[in-house]
Amino acid sequence: MFLPHGLGCLLLKLDAENLRLALRLIQLLVFAALILVFRTGVFSRGYDKLLSKGLDLLLAGKPVEAEKCYRAALDMGAKVPEPDRVRLLVCLGDALIDQNRYDEAKQYLTQALALVDPTGSGQGSMCDLLLAQKAEPEKAIEMADEAMRLQAQGRVGQAFGSRWGAVSQEFYEAITWARKSQALHMLERQTEAQQALDRAVRIVETSKSEMSQAMPQASLNARLILGNRLRRMKDLLIAGTYWRIGLALLDMHDNTKATEYFKVVRDTDSMGKYRNLAQKQLDSIA
Repeated sequence: MFLPHGLGCLLLKLDAENLRLALRLIQLLVFAALILVFRTGVFSRGYDKLLSKGLDLLLAGKPVEAEKCYRAALDMGAKVPEPDRVRLLVCLGDALIDQNRYDEAKQYLTQALALVDPTGSGQGSMCDLLLAQKAEPEKAIEMADEAMRLQAQGRVGQAFGSRWGAVSQEFYEAITWARKSQALHMLERQTEAQQALDRAVRIVETSKSEMSQAMPQASLNARLILGNRLRRMKDLLIAGTYWRIGLALLDMHDNTKATEYFKVVRDTDSMGKYRNLAQKQLDSIA
């Protein structure tokens, strides 16, 4: 069929443009499907899905349900690689701590540390357990320092940008000093306990402005896959830090300042665990 001069080229151009648009649409649909797959964990290994589900439940303030997930994953035995087994043991210990089942929690945390936890998470949980039991303060100090050393060595925060890495490191340091303050208080070394607490408070107060502006960074694709988890990471770090300092302030009988810190915890944690714990403390102080 004869086409007027130039019209054939125009139609070819339109066909090419439509093809590009169609291919782009297909790419977007495929990427959307991949996001759905990653978020739902359709192809994740069974113990990975249980670990993720358990963590969400634990942070939502549902440790009994979280415990069931962790035990089910650990029951998979040899299918679970050792690093993942360590994570599950630590998380199970945390779920038991939240239920005040300290002796059981200690057994699982001891197992995790025997297998070696290079992240500092297990050491931090063991420290918190000893502080909750008001036992072995020297070991609590050792665990607090070791948790901080491993966390700094791992430079986990740096994976989300140097700005976030720097300010998150400062908050982890504040947690360490708050933990040590509680342990020193148990040892009746009150002057040192107060100095450690003052240092924790000073770090947070100095870093507060930077923390309000900093956010964990990731590529666009990673942000789409992670959804609101980056925001949750920030909120949990703030809530966890203020919670630990609030407990140290209570030990030093500074209820007024402790109330300020627990209110920040309550108003920051959108998931539930720390919000519920802080509200209980606020009710008891009132």
